[in-house]
Amino acid sequence: MDEIEIRPSTHPPTPKKKLMRKEVLMYLMSLLDYLRKRFKPLHFSCHLGPILYNRYFDGTDSTHDSNTIIAGNIRLKPRIKIVCGNVENLNCEACKILVKRLQELVGRKAPEADIVKFAIEICEKYNIEDERVCQGIVRMFKDEFIGVIEKLALSPEEACGLVVGETCGKFYNPYDMWNITLPNVPKPPVQPHVLPQPGSPKLRILHLTDIHIDPQYLAGANAVCGEPLCCRIGDNMTAGANAAGKWGTLNNCDLPYVTLQSLFEYLRTIKDQFDYVMFTGDLPAHNVWNQSRSDITGAMELVTKMFLTYLPGKKIYNTLGNHESAPVNSFPPSYITGNDAETWLYNETAKLWKNWLPDDTMNDIKRAGYYTTIIQQGLRLVSLNMNYCNNQNWWLLINTTDPMGQLSWLMNVLQKAEDNKEKVHIIGHIIPGCGSCLKAWSWNYYKVINRYESTVTAQFFGHVHNETFTMFYDDVQFKRPTSVLYNPGSVTTFSNLNPGFRIYEVDGNYNGSSWYPLNYQNYYLNLTKVNKDNKPLWEPEYNAKADLGLKSLYPEDWDDLINRFKTNDTLFQRYYRYTQKLATAKICDTGCKSRLLCELKSGRSHDNATFCKDITGY
Repeated sequence: MDEIEIRPSTHPPTPKKKLMRKEVLMYLMSLLDYLRKRFKPLHFSCHLGPILYNRYFDGTDSTHDSNTIIAGNIRLKPRIKIVCGNVENLNCEACKILVKRLQELVGRKAPEADIVKFAIEICEKYNIEDERVCQGIVRMFKDEFIGVIEKLALSPEEACGLVVGETCGKFYNPYDMWNITLPNVPKPPVQPHVLPQPGSPKLRILHLTDIHIDPQYLAGANAVCGEPLCCRIGDNMTAGANAAGKWGTLNNCDLPYVTLQSLFEYLRTIKDQFDYVMFTGDLPAHNVWNQSRSDITGAMELVTKMFLTYLPGKKIYNTLGNHESAPVNSFPPSYITGNDAETWLYNETAKLWKNWLPDDTMNDIKRAGYYTTIIQQGLRLVSLNMNYCNNQNWWLLINTTDPMGQLSWLMNVLQKAEDNKEKVHIIGHIIPGCGSCLKAWSWNYYKVINRYESTVTAQFFGHVHNETFTMFYDDVQFKRPTSVLYNPGSVTTFSNLNPGFRIYEVDGNYNGSSWYPLNYQNYYLNLTKVNKDNKPLWEPEYNAKADLGLKSLYPEDWDDLINRFKTNDTLFQRYYRYTQKLATAKICDTGCKSRLLCELKSGRSHDNATFCKDITGY
């Protein structure tokens, strides 16, 4: 489809503009299957979900029979699934009936109570969640949902053609792609990478992501409670394998406070091993059907206090995750005013982040939740608000084109950095190659990274709770590696993971420094052992160069590693275990391997055909 030049969405479109985007129906159906992420959790499905998710399939990988879904020990009728932003297992006719009825209710301005009642009934009828969760999630999202439906210009046939597949209906969307214009400055020649001289200064960076602290975590509570988040006050108490452990649980459970405290106590003992901290988003727990704004700000204030208490004097560079709002994923652009405006979050964010950031970052944070700052002479940091590419952010339906002008702003920052001979590290939350990042946003970001490949020397993200990396290639032949995105894996255990974090060694502060990562060390907490011994022991998990056989961490080295994975299955299976922070010893079979290799190569969302055609079995 041809790209269309459209201005950034700093203002809403005129009322005549129709909303005809694939994401519209994604959000529409979200009301019914939003929490189906428990069967393909958003944090996993975007990158490793088709491989690593196994709780409800009796320990198998994603090569399951979708007609037989098991939750705990209860066999359920087939449920709708979301696989990286796409709805699966939904009957065509049922979809059409559903969309038609919802449009009728909203179109005739039915009482809000009737719409809520209908949505709850559908949620329960299709066994999407239990009654408590259905009622909570519908009521939390009703205001956004009704606003979106009022602007929906798709017929049920068109809508379900997007959701179910083209056999159910087809539609054409002339606004599906938009294009940003790069500055009219020639791209500098790409220079070969050269390792620093022995003894050159090094910079060390601690990377934490996806803490998801759960203040209602309760040791001994049922870890197989039948809801999206378990191990909590209100869940039945139990014993044996299904009982929540004191320090955390390998199940759909978030992080207990005692484990977060032990992490910070350990970080205090090794504070001389890192110079500053990057936190790439998501502090609140996954009880998204029952959260308030005060729950969000409370989690932010708690972790801020822990940083200040345990790591005084250390700079903390933050980015916002999709869970840093209530409702979750709700990040309206600035033209949404009143009670729905995001002012409450951005003002609180600015207040807390001011502990570590200069005054000149505050306006951008208060306006849109992103910023840039100098870390050291020659090294600039950019913190993106990736919720402006999030296909679960309903407000973007009003105008998905470069929300809040963030990509235009990023280009200007990178151009100035190039002019000033600065290198840039980018931090963000949602991985742009993940299917939950809007296609147009992702493709434009990919173009920006390609243009400034000599300036952007590393990207650090989160959201996907499994440890992973993502490749970027030239955007002509898609063969020459240009950049690497790193994700260390989550601190939370959600879902079926050990907690973990990472420390990078980076080319340091000297004239001519590349500021590229040179190596990293992952750390983890072995929950099985810790719960047995009742003593938290944070220990090294793996070293990138030593355990993956990397000569260096330049983009070409990671591309070579993917090629070695194809033929060296022993090496691949070792890495597969690292993706789960050693939480399982399961083997990744042929289909699993093909999908994982494809994910590692896909820095641009919704484009596996480009990146995965050379992967056997994909």
